[in-house]
Amino acid sequence: MNRKIPIGIAISIAAIACAVTFVITMTVSLNNYNGKIADVQQRGEIYTRLQEIDSYIRNYSLYDVSDGDMKAGVYSGYLNCIDDNAAKYYTTDEYYYKTRMESGNVVGLGMSFGKEESGYIKISDVYADSPAAKEGILPGDVIISVEGTSILELGYDKASEQLRYGDEGTKRRFVVRRSGEETEYNLERASFEIPSLDAVLLDNGILCFIFSSVNNATGSKMSKLLNNYTDSVITGYVFDLRGVSSGVYSSVSDIVSSFVDAENIAFAEYKNQSTRVVAESTDGYFTNLPVSIIIDEKTGGSAELIADILREYADGITVGETSSGYGTLQETRTFNDGTAIEISVALIKRGSDGGTYNETGISPEFMVEYDGAYETNPAGYMDSSDTQLKKAVEVISTRAAAAAGEAAAETAASEERSQ
Repeated sequence: MNRKIPIGIAISIAAIACAVTFVITMTVSLNNYNGKIADVQQRGEIYTRLQEIDSYIRNYSLYDVSDGDMKAGVYSGYLNCIDDNAAKYYTTDEYYYKTRMESGNVVGLGMSFGKEESGYIKISDVYADSPAAKEGILPGDVIISVEGTSILELGYDKASEQLRYGDEGTKRRFVVRRSGEETEYNLERASFEIPSLDAVLLDNGILCFIFSSVNNATGSKMSKLLNNYTDSVITGYVFDLRGVSSGVYSSVSDIVSSFVDAENIAFAEYKNQSTRVVAESTDGYFTNLPVSIIIDEKTGGSAELIADILREYADGITVGETSSGYGTLQETRTFNDGTAIEISVALIKRGSDGGTYNETGISPEFMVEYDGAYETNPAGYMDSSDTQLKKAVEVISTRAAAAAGEAAAETAASEERSQ
């Protein structure tokens, strides 16, 4: 039985509903407003405190303030406050060097290095055809002074800046210690190509790709290498991605296209849920030969994506140790003075299932721990102590033998049916 609600009660109910809606809306708005006010107040306190610190130091400190270092420190400190391991502030020199590194062509002395426990600079790598390589400088050499000043006195940061940055044609004088002997060099900076990828064909027909970096030129390098071996009998491929971490994704498609029969294989998902394709395979030849990928805890960024794509779409088998879990896309904001900041703006995901390796890394099918030096000449894998390389080759050999056996059995069965 339907009952009619008196008009007065209906009006009262509507008024109450409007009042409740108004109260809820005002409460949410007030909370948002109070939150913004709190943020403004907090920022004001930070700016005021910085002014107080700056004023006190300039008036009373025994040491002068470097405005350039101060600004770099403040900007870097701000980026260090966000939970983003890839966030970074670049000075003018640093940003210029970064863009040249990403292009695959650098102006410099041709050395990569790090800080030794003693405080000196230890050379970790020397690029082929660079000024350092032509003068016979070797990995493991220790730089003890720059322009006549000891590294310990100058400080690692300033010394590394003096060695790393400078225009083409400028010179840098430094002293290298090797096996107790000291040698002075006066090298002139020059332009040279960074070798990011090489390939070695093993005696069993396995083609081993050795990555030293991933930059904008690596994709074209992969195409050239594959063309060099078109007439060779290839039984499988090994991708050695150990120690490689890069935020450059422009070459990924060209690197994996010959091994993946798919279209959109990876995409970036932004904060607002919008997406864009990061890697896709191109039309043309692709191989279904077995693939193994060597990774370690330093494999990250685009190198990690390459490993994930080959594992997901090319039935690749991973060998080594769990990768770094660096699965984000960075964006760079440049400023008028040539400085820049870089932050993570999107999550890298697979096109097949939307999965991601960010933060978790890629756990290899064959976990093989190895603390030694990577084998620089894979052709000598049989006598090498590089257990990860040996396992990767073994995986390909086993799968290739199995495939050959299946093909032979199928051929025999086909011949038997035809009789």
